[in-house]
Amino acid sequence: MTPVPCKTSAALITSLVVTVLWIGQLLGPVPAQAQADPRNFPEYKIISTNVSFWEKVYSTYSVNTSIIHDQHNLGRIYATVTLLEDGFPDARKHNSKKINQVKTHIRTILLKLARNSHPKTREEKRIAALFPASATPSAYREAAENIRAQTGLKERFREGVVRSGAYMNELRRIFRSHGLPEDLAYLPHVESSFNPQAFSKFGAAGMWQFTHTTGKEYLTINYIIDERRDPIISARAAAKFLRRNYEQLGSWPLALTAYNYGPAGMKRAVKQEGSYERIFKNYNKGHFKFASRNFYSEFLAAVKAAKKMENSGLELEQPLRAVTVKMPAYARADKLCEYLGISPELLRRYNPALRDPVFKGTKHIPKNYILKLPYRFNNSRMLSAAPPYIFSSQQKRSKFYQVRSGDSASAIAKAHKVSVQDLIRANNLNKKAMIRVGQNLRIPTSSQAGAPVQVAGTTSTLPELKETKKSPPTGSVQPAFEQDLTVAGNLKVSNPEKRNNLLVGTIEVQPDESIRLLADWLKVTPNSIRINNNLSNNSDIHPGQKIQLDFINTKIAAFEENRFDFHQELQEDFFSSYQVVGFNSYRVKNGDTIWELCRKQFDVPLWLLKKYNENLNYTHLELASTLQVPILKEI
Repeated sequence: MTPVPCKTSAALITSLVVTVLWIGQLLGPVPAQAQADPRNFPEYKIISTNVSFWEKVYSTYSVNTSIIHDQHNLGRIYATVTLLEDGFPDARKHNSKKINQVKTHIRTILLKLARNSHPKTREEKRIAALFPASATPSAYREAAENIRAQTGLKERFREGVVRSGAYMNELRRIFRSHGLPEDLAYLPHVESSFNPQAFSKFGAAGMWQFTHTTGKEYLTINYIIDERRDPIISARAAAKFLRRNYEQLGSWPLALTAYNYGPAGMKRAVKQEGSYERIFKNYNKGHFKFASRNFYSEFLAAVKAAKKMENSGLELEQPLRAVTVKMPAYARADKLCEYLGISPELLRRYNPALRDPVFKGTKHIPKNYILKLPYRFNNSRMLSAAPPYIFSSQQKRSKFYQVRSGDSASAIAKAHKVSVQDLIRANNLNKKAMIRVGQNLRIPTSSQAGAPVQVAGTTSTLPELKETKKSPPTGSVQPAFEQDLTVAGNLKVSNPEKRNNLLVGTIEVQPDESIRLLADWLKVTPNSIRINNNLSNNSDIHPGQKIQLDFINTKIAAFEENRFDFHQELQEDFFSSYQVVGFNSYRVKNGDTIWELCRKQFDVPLWLLKKYNENLNYTHLELASTLQVPILKEI
């Protein structure tokens, strides 16, 4: 219902309790047959071996086991390697070395069999037995180039099934309401093991692993709110996305593969090959590699494994019961928690879409945000007496400064009338406040946050919440050196000038930016940017490119603020999941491209590589130049 405009503090919140809901479902999942509905999700004969392989990965092989197998024939398993647990010193290095030794040993045997088809040793006979008797030398040589290692997921998958209990019935209801098969509710087992906080190195977030670009089509994603983190809200988005895939592609095997590979890519694959089975067997263009080829098989295997665990008597998590409150004004999270007598951790648990800046005090809970609170606050008198000092009439602004030659932290702090300590805290600088040219520093706002709010005839001005350094997760390994958490890249608009009564400026495109994103910040259409820069229809932009922008509907300062918040958002999310624990050096070879290196060889996002290689040219790598490549550890 529409809330009545509030006139007193007593009416401020009570009129805004709009509904009672379950975050998840009241009861555990309904028992079901231990497979996906074959009418919608057929298990083709050509993928049955792959489905069996992934079911064992999910339910048989431990996370401390690496399966050495052929990446094209998943039924050909050469060996299993027992790994050290993460807590052991240098476990990652030890495990990588051990896996590579086994892969090298198997490759040597396969090449030996290719030269002499008659195996001699017991090990050679064992491996030769994995091939048909008619195997040719070329078959062995091809297999030697296709050895892959897959870590078991048994324990993590089981944890995911336990977590899924809090959501599964509600997810089924959502998919039913969209006219879709209920078994799609099991997809997060493949994407994230039902972890709402999952975050990939390349920016996919939440239980359903939406990228920023795709997520923006269905969800609110900004520096304050990221609805990808809310399992239920993002499930509704997943239902819409999957429905669109199905309508465009005509079958669920194709629609699910498009969830991983993209609908445009799958349309091209269908045009070339026709059916899912032929695509699985023959298609190999673009980025349609191992992950995309196996995605549907993984889904079928996950449904089987999860249903068996659900029906085994495993104790599943229960849902959260909540009331919702539409916020009448911007609100301080710390003061709201203090007044209600709940911890920030509990408020965050009920509102996973609220990002760190809200809880650090950099930003307020937005006006009109639908806040979830524990069910015990339903009809609570506490809600009828919300004090005015919790609220503000406007959101905190973001202000940043790009470090120039000759700057010091103390000089920057003095120029912006803030303390050096506040500047250090706001940017996670070290105790010496070391800065470097090109860094973008967040400038803490003044102690007075916004205009006073009139509530019940009183005036209240909200004091600023000082930022604090985020504590590392319990049990995490601390890096041996300082993490650089400041945003790199030129985020300023250069050469602003009036042309035909229009304000025009130039920017250098940064990683993860797109024409659509710039258009959102500018409040213009994407095509207007293309026209102004002589870009073809449907073309996009690339990092390092210089383009001109018209500032018709927004001010330059507001554009730069949104841009800074976007890159800060990407970086803060990344460093909440990964730490830089060291560096490798890489000498650029002939034919290297920055895209291939980042995605396939280094497995790091481009912005992170740029951070530690200031002179990196996005479009041209200097032959024989050396790159510092960060080594990452998942937190």
